[in-house]
Amino acid sequence: MVNQSNLIAGVGNDNQPRAIRVSDEGSLSITGEITTSIGLTDAELRAAAVPVSSILTNESGDTYGVKQVDGKPCVSSMPYTYDIAEGNVTDHVAWSIFGYTPVLGLAESDIWSASGQYVFPVAAQQMELVSSDNAQDIGVSIKGDATGNTVQSDPDGSLTTLTDADVDFTAATAVAIGDIIILDPHGISPSFGFVTGVAAHTLTVADGFAKGASGASRYYAVIDKSAHTGALVVGVKYLDASYACHGELVVLNGTTPVDTINTNIFRVNDMRVIGTGTGNKPVGNISIRNTAGTTTYDYITLGYNVARGSFYTVPAEFTLYITQVTFAFGYAANQTHYARLYLRSNRDPSSRFYMGSIFYPDAGTICANSSTVVQLTSPIKYLEHSDVKASGFASTATGIATVAMRGWLEKD
Repeated sequence: MVNQSNLIAGVGNDNQPRAIRVSDEGSLSITGEITTSIGLTDAELRAAAVPVSSILTNESGDTYGVKQVDGKPCVSSMPYTYDIAEGNVTDHVAWSIFGYTPVLGLAESDIWSASGQYVFPVAAQQMELVSSDNAQDIGVSIKGDATGNTVQSDPDGSLTTLTDADVDFTAATAVAIGDIIILDPHGISPSFGFVTGVAAHTLTVADGFAKGASGASRYYAVIDKSAHTGALVVGVKYLDASYACHGELVVLNGTTPVDTINTNIFRVNDMRVIGTGTGNKPVGNISIRNTAGTTTYDYITLGYNVARGSFYTVPAEFTLYITQVTFAFGYAANQTHYARLYLRSNRDPSSRFYMGSIFYPDAGTICANSSTVVQLTSPIKYLEHSDVKASGFASTATGIATVAMRGWLEKD
């Protein structure tokens, strides 16, 4: 025991406090009044002491508290993909696609509604849309112009209104509630909305136009919902030869093919019905194909409102990450058959080099009248311009298969 009174701890020549060494078996007892270099006694220091605490701040330096339950911190964490789905991550968007084939047989087939091998376009081109039904899958334009840029709305429209002083919306054929307004159907930013109110020169769309578009100064057409019961208007999302994103809205004319106005379609990434009659779905099968009618690039089965194709091309300046793939295969009862199902792309798996028409598998499974969820702990990364699709073959000629893929697109 070392007892020391009147201890003065100064500094050395290096301006650092002197250390007081005590052996590991000894102890140091300091008696008397302790005085600091700032002139406070130990009692004064204790009185001025501030309890030690932790302060949490966000990226802006703002402090925030932590909820507690019975004195314990209450912590809640959200997965990264959930934040993407909620729109909390800048330049990220949730992505999903699903495919179905009514025939998965002995030969390899891609998983899409038309069945068989899917052929990607080799060049940008004009395409045509056509239905197998010639009675109900017909859209009728009653105001405006669905194929040309000849009728434009007034500039005083809004997110929920379209006005045109030159057109009487109540005159024959009068616009009715439920009719479909299409905006710039073949322009840079096509949009649409559903009529909820009609006045002489103003149409109201209470729920707004798709993608938050405005009805001001837009080329437009109004499609009559009551004219036919099936699919009336189809929306196509596509990439041009530079892999930039575009869209077009096409008004169907039954079995008579309707050419797209745009002639730069290089990849079809999505096709869906955006306007119907009272039946709320197509009566026939809808195809988008080359204008010669010989090659189909996407397909909507009758009774469904979206093309179920497992193929996708990553747009320019984006990267696709796939986190989950669900495969399923079915066949007739009382039989024993299986299918080999796989996800593949035209990127070399090791170098990520773009391989054009050569595809490599990236994930797969075997199903026998069952489904399999492939949860990718490490997401599969697909660079811009990558073509992705799901494929398979079966031990029977009469199987069916589906696939669903989920992940996110990230702006480069």
